[in-house]
Amino acid sequence: MTADIDGVDIHAHGVPARFLETVRKTGLAGARVEVSDGRYVLTFPGAVPLRPVAGIMLEFEQRLKWLDEQGMRHQMVAPWLDVDGQELPRADGQEWARQLNDALAEAVAATGGRLLAHATLHMADAQAAARELERAASKLGMTGCMVRTNLPQGHLKEDRYDAVWEAAQSLGIPIVLHPPTDGPSTCMFQELPRFKGLFGRLIDTTVVAAQLIQSGVFDRYPDLRLVLVHGGGFLPYQTGRFDRESGEKGKLPSDYVKKFYYDTVLMSPAALRLLLEFIGAGRVMIGSDYGASPKERSGLKLTDALDATGVDGATRNKVVRETAQSLFRIGNSR
Repeated sequence: MTADIDGVDIHAHGVPARFLETVRKTGLAGARVEVSDGRYVLTFPGAVPLRPVAGIMLEFEQRLKWLDEQGMRHQMVAPWLDVDGQELPRADGQEWARQLNDALAEAVAATGGRLLAHATLHMADAQAAARELERAASKLGMTGCMVRTNLPQGHLKEDRYDAVWEAAQSLGIPIVLHPPTDGPSTCMFQELPRFKGLFGRLIDTTVVAAQLIQSGVFDRYPDLRLVLVHGGGFLPYQTGRFDRESGEKGKLPSDYVKKFYYDTVLMSPAALRLLLEFIGAGRVMIGSDYGASPKERSGLKLTDALDATGVDGATRNKVVRETAQSLFRIGNSR
């Protein structure tokens, strides 16, 4: 183990095999699961089959060794967004989220507190989603939540989702905003499909974060804690244009940009240095995108880019552990 064994990885994905087996056997919400060679293929009613769930996405023990190698004590795991069930009708979606949360809580419970779970919410009914967030916090001990930036039934900037923001603020649960596999920007990359994940998701995150700023979410819920993955898309790096184009008096968009929290899934020391200089070390946390990124197989360390920035020890400690420990209420369980 390395000297950084208290580190926290706040951005990882996993799908409990038990949940997929339950869906396969019961046909939960009308979904179908086919299994072949350890690969689970989930199909929602009336939709095309999803990408196979396999390998490291399914396991919750093997990643502990990887965390040791990375100097990380904890990892916060959210379901792969492909399987979060947002396309399901309200009642089916609520039951889907409940069972997925139960299965994920059970999967991480076997790791002695090293793995922690982000709750999943079905957002079609914001009041029901708020109740599920409360249940996930009080009954399952979840201290984080991951929500898609883009939903099939509406836009996060709309007032209809205020019940979720209110619950998250009241419960002190940070909400991690994560772009879906196929968001609005997908249409831009029909001829360049590999750019969909490379750039498209960053566009989707940027637009939604900007919409939330302009819709006044932070004004209505000043203690709401929202986390943007992939370094915040393009948002922190285009604030000058955002401020200039806003045409508003008082607080500038750049002031609100600094209210978000961000992960380090940037892959570039120069970009991370800029993020730290603009946002501040107290709002940046280590993220791996484990399960959905080749980083865990690349031989690189999660802290390589951070160390290459040349930040001082106090700043490094905030990014690697202290901010996440405080934000997600993670105790030192050595």
